[in-house]
Amino acid sequence: MYVHVRAKAGGGKRTVMLNKSLNKQSIIKECLNLFFPDGESQHGELKDMGFELTDFQLKPLEDEETTLGDMIDKAKLQFVHFYLRTRQKKQLSDDEGLDGTQEQTDQTKISASPRKAGQQLKKSKNTPGESSKVVKEDENYPSSSIENTSTNLIQHFTDLTEKVLEFIESSEDNVLKEDSSKRPLNPDVGDDSDSSSLPDPAILLLREDNLGEATLTPIIPIIPIVREPKEFSIVVHRGQVLRELITIFKENSDVDFKKDIILASIILPNGEREQAYDSGGVMRDMLSEFWEDFYEQCTTGTDLKIPCLRHDMEADDWRAIGKIIALGWILHKILPIRLAPNFLKSSLFGFGSDKLGEEFLQFIQKSESGILSNAIGDMEKADMDELLEILSTHDCKVKITKDNIGPVIDQIAHLEMVQEPVFIIECLFEVLITYELVLDVDSEFQKITPTSKKLLSTLKCDEPESESFKYLKRYIREIEDTKMLRTLLRFITASDLMLYNSEGKFFTIQVKIADMEGISRRPIAHTCGRVLNIPKAYESYTVFRTEMNAVLNSSVWVMDFA
Repeated sequence: MYVHVRAKAGGGKRTVMLNKSLNKQSIIKECLNLFFPDGESQHGELKDMGFELTDFQLKPLEDEETTLGDMIDKAKLQFVHFYLRTRQKKQLSDDEGLDGTQEQTDQTKISASPRKAGQQLKKSKNTPGESSKVVKEDENYPSSSIENTSTNLIQHFTDLTEKVLEFIESSEDNVLKEDSSKRPLNPDVGDDSDSSSLPDPAILLLREDNLGEATLTPIIPIIPIVREPKEFSIVVHRGQVLRELITIFKENSDVDFKKDIILASIILPNGEREQAYDSGGVMRDMLSEFWEDFYEQCTTGTDLKIPCLRHDMEADDWRAIGKIIALGWILHKILPIRLAPNFLKSSLFGFGSDKLGEEFLQFIQKSESGILSNAIGDMEKADMDELLEILSTHDCKVKITKDNIGPVIDQIAHLEMVQEPVFIIECLFEVLITYELVLDVDSEFQKITPTSKKLLSTLKCDEPESESFKYLKRYIREIEDTKMLRTLLRFITASDLMLYNSEGKFFTIQVKIADMEGISRRPIAHTCGRVLNIPKAYESYTVFRTEMNAVLNSSVWVMDFA
């Protein structure tokens, strides 16, 4: 049995980047450098320790030639976890001398639970043949848990450590990158206790000097405290979602998105609570409004956005935004797809990609993007006056030539998309790494970005031959403006993304043909159930298109709940 050692006791989780060609022994060497700097740790010297490396399933790594890249490919993950197990060599040699088969020794190899800070257990100094006893324990520890025995030697295990090390596939074939402050990149956030603050040892191993029958103290199990799921209600006002949602998650740090029951409701401008069939549609609508306001108020860029610093947003505000990113992904697979992918990767995993140049051309104005693209392709045909004016607006400090135009643009991209928002990235990473979100950002962005083809594939109608349903499909095919397509999707589903279920399939949108006439004739959406009611009678497609455009361009949408 191994005990998980937390960061304050010298263990904890460490996030590092390693060359994918490293094998088992090379990985172990890096582990030992992390947890045994200068050959020492709080639990002893490296020379006195035996150690082994296990995978994320706690299975020891047997193959010496398997590389880190092989393990990552096999696990199908962007980053993988390993555990470093250590034991004192004296214990290992003692265990090898125990009688019985491996199955029998498994029952007697019991490690002591972690001790309270400052509390020490000492080996018995009794000579062979004398009765020995367990040294004094904490006065609060039940006396029935430790017995005097007639054994000749009382042996206990020292702290057996199970230290967590997290490896991330590096986009570069570089060496290990560590935090210069020597602090773990992913400390146990919000955990003020380490393993040494757990209750006193409830299990001890007692052996006789002649390695005869082992005597075990009675076992008092330590029952872990598991918090019951609780109901957490989020209430925000329409038009104030950005500020109110940030405030809520600044003040409530203990919400477990995976276990707790998250309820959402929106207060309308008239003071009434918005009606809804369930909380799912409201949550999607809330997150959609949050990100729409966030793009508008807290970012710079055109097609792709980068968050920018504001004097009224401090570190806790950005950490709260990190929680909102985690909330959207865990509950509904929602991601802020208008943020630059490299920025989101850095916020999630601590490192980005090598596509900064491509993303930069989508970050700047389209007119600037066209001129820079032409200059990269053929410098001689570029309008030098316009090119120099654009570069000057981005504080270019070097003379441009056909040989350096590409590298210079990459440098400018790195400055504006990585260096300037580095404080924001660090705040988001500090929070997001604790959720251990597993996703391929590029793949997810591609999947949930709406297109006419994707939207059409989700439509189901009980009357597929009706004229109104045909008008709807034609209307969707004709949409060329991405913003209008996102608006239509949000009107129907409360989210402007193509969301999917646990099987990876897009949610179905049910289209119902209803009898509506006169001033009541209009499309009505039921966002909770992803249902769209459209009138049965339209004089022509032109009339249908006019009414649909009027609904989508309106600042107030009429919805129902179902």
